[in-house]
Amino acid sequence: MKKRRDYKEEIRVLIILIIIAFTVKTSVAEIYVVPTGSMERTILVGDMLFGNKFVYGMKTPNWLGIPYTRMGFDIPWWRLPKFKEVANGDVVIFEFPRDPFQKYVKRCIGIPTDNVKIDSGQVYINDSLMDFPVEGQFLKGYIKEKEKTSFNLYPEFKKQNEDNIEEFQVPYKGMEIDFESVDSWEPIITLLVLDMANVSIGKYNFTYIDPLEIGKTRGFLKYKFLETVMNPAKVREKQNNDIREFVISKYREYADNNTLNPWKGPLEDFNLILGEIYSKDDDWMMNNILIDGVSLNEIKKYTLKHDYYFMVGDNRDNSYDSRFWGFVPDYHVLGTPIFSAVNMATFSPRLRMVR
Repeated sequence: MKKRRDYKEEIRVLIILIIIAFTVKTSVAEIYVVPTGSMERTILVGDMLFGNKFVYGMKTPNWLGIPYTRMGFDIPWWRLPKFKEVANGDVVIFEFPRDPFQKYVKRCIGIPTDNVKIDSGQVYINDSLMDFPVEGQFLKGYIKEKEKTSFNLYPEFKKQNEDNIEEFQVPYKGMEIDFESVDSWEPIITLLVLDMANVSIGKYNFTYIDPLEIGKTRGFLKYKFLETVMNPAKVREKQNNDIREFVISKYREYADNNTLNPWKGPLEDFNLILGEIYSKDDDWMMNNILIDGVSLNEIKKYTLKHDYYFMVGDNRDNSYDSRFWGFVPDYHVLGTPIFSAVNMATFSPRLRMVR
């Protein structure tokens, strides 16, 4: 009987330790290994970062499941008081809005209410040139001309390019959207969905979770390992095929459930639906777009519930950031990297503060 009691006590202690470790990992501090060069020269590929997750207000766990997998479920969460606000120039760790399982690290160049402009690669905030730290200064040999258009930018920046974005205001909590004064519906619907509004048009509901972004990271570690023991070219071919099959299957689920992303993506069928919706006149949109089942014609105005931030990589030639997928809401902000200790790509020490 004594052994049985000891065994139960050990299990109880182990469960408590697991809960404590999970809470610390998700809410207080965490280690990140950077997979891309989007923040070079500040952060290099393979840098192991130690992140402070309480500086912007500790966020309690919002998901319970098996770490480093998608096996689990969402749980209620709240945020504790913050030590400081996110400021322009801060390097920030956040959940990627189109797939919150992915953690991104970028530099903030726009806080709520700011007017931001990118002109020939230079960043202006409220008409002042932004001052970057030396290692965060954008170095580029070729700047796109203003007349050239990039087709994969965030809907608000259409007919522009990543080096030249006309002045825009970063959305903020309390900002009022007047639906009777909308110039373009795609960025408005995208922002409403990001603000957690329940938006629908006819039989279609909108979501911010993008199957393509989920697919990009599917089996990442497995394929990296296989590249070390098999022909890398064949492994990458198999990875691309698996991703393609997964993304198509997820989009089929979306089609079966009449679910859409508010932006155009890789599947022409979905783009045709969105194209037809966005081609309608303002009267049709006002009568057919619903928020919580109520038409915009009845609502007239909507007040944003969250603050937003504009994040870019220091290496803006090689950075998938807010220019392409939009704003980061306050509920996705996690913390800031404090320092890097080692580079896992070269297995060499790299002790330095992140600024």
